[in-house]
Amino acid sequence: MRWMRRLGYVLAALAVVYLGAALYFQRTNPRPTLDAAATTAFTPAWPSAFLWGTATAAHQVEGGNVHNDWWRFEQQAGKIAHGDRSGAAAGHWERVAEDVGLMRSLGATAYRFSLEWSRLEPVEGQWDETAWAHYGDEIAQLRAAGQEPVVTLLHFTLPAWIADRGGATAPDFPDRFGRFAAEAARRFGPQVKWWCTVNEPQVQMYNGYVTGYWPPGVKDHALAVRAFAGLLAAHASAAAALRAGDADAFIGLASNMIWFEPANRWNLLEWFVSNTVAEGFNWSFYESIRQGRQSFSLPGFPSLDVEAPALKGSVDWVGINYYRRNTVTFSPGSPGMVEIGNGPGTVSDAKVEIFPEGLLGLVREGWKRYRLPIVITEYGVADSTGAHRPAFIRQHAYAVKQAIDEGVDVRGAFHWSLMDNFEWAEGYGWRFGLYRLDLKTLARTPAPGAEEFSRLAPRPK
Repeated sequence: MRWMRRLGYVLAALAVVYLGAALYFQRTNPRPTLDAAATTAFTPAWPSAFLWGTATAAHQVEGGNVHNDWWRFEQQAGKIAHGDRSGAAAGHWERVAEDVGLMRSLGATAYRFSLEWSRLEPVEGQWDETAWAHYGDEIAQLRAAGQEPVVTLLHFTLPAWIADRGGATAPDFPDRFGRFAAEAARRFGPQVKWWCTVNEPQVQMYNGYVTGYWPPGVKDHALAVRAFAGLLAAHASAAAALRAGDADAFIGLASNMIWFEPANRWNLLEWFVSNTVAEGFNWSFYESIRQGRQSFSLPGFPSLDVEAPALKGSVDWVGINYYRRNTVTFSPGSPGMVEIGNGPGTVSDAKVEIFPEGLLGLVREGWKRYRLPIVITEYGVADSTGAHRPAFIRQHAYAVKQAIDEGVDVRGAFHWSLMDNFEWAEGYGWRFGLYRLDLKTLARTPAPGAEEFSRLAPRPK
């Protein structure tokens, strides 16, 4: 029986080691918390020049963007929920003055919006001067209304002419995108300080090349990694062009971030897969920039590790788009050996968990990694009834202010979105706006949450 006692000792030792390791992961990765009582009556004192803004994307609000890959994708049956098409969208192209007035009435101090590349260059090599003049006028109106323009160059849509030869995987995509960025810097450099090169590159890669849910609608992991590399190279090309054309350019990008945590915090395998998923999804783009290497690694995908010195130093600030928490379960029978789910909290109309604490955790992590200014380039909730939005805005603002009070250099927070709009493959089913959009008349009316957004806005000193 001596061997049984020895086996018992070994098993007991392994159990102690396992529990010790689990405790280590829990202590070094604490779940962020917010003071629920404090958020109820929260009124922030924001830092000077804090950007309290709203955000939109050109294709989702302008209407009539007929020269890009998304417009063509929408014409295919079954691609968009409810059979919707962007069409007139929110009619923003004709209603710039009205919408700038709405921002001002909200107390906003900044507006993040995108230039529609396919409007400005509908045919390769041919600029549309009328479209350039329109955006120049919009920037001037924003300035006159006290709104700091934060200009995004690529918010998912690609001109049809580059999409036809491979989009983000096309060999000349980075060069063509850099040329577009150079033209934007030449024309708008004196009026624009804040530039965002690309929006959510990992989402564009995943939805376009893994699920096939978005253009180009394929499912190919090798192409997905090529698209990721193409978006990295395009960012580097655009950043270099912006710096060459605008000496005061302050450059960043907007990356979608999810607060991932193990479904069982005592399960070491789930800690491992949760951290692996978070590293691959949340941080791969920024880590590639930090290292000066195109780098991507997730189970089930070809690995990417290529020297790219042009990436190093290409951002001045870190943009975080935040919407949800996901739990991660180790599941050998599932793709990538993981299952992604929601935590136990309230879910939005988009069926994702509302978890403002996750924003605090991600901001802390971004600051720890990069020590660069951080901007919350998007936060918002799909909420058709408005039951959640007022508290959602207040709680996320509280998370931002807590990070600032801890010493994190957070420069701004942008609510998604100013008004209801075309939410990509979900069509018009999800309502994120501070203003409710009447889809027939395009009239805007304040939605629940608009008053809370205004209450929390920076006050003149």
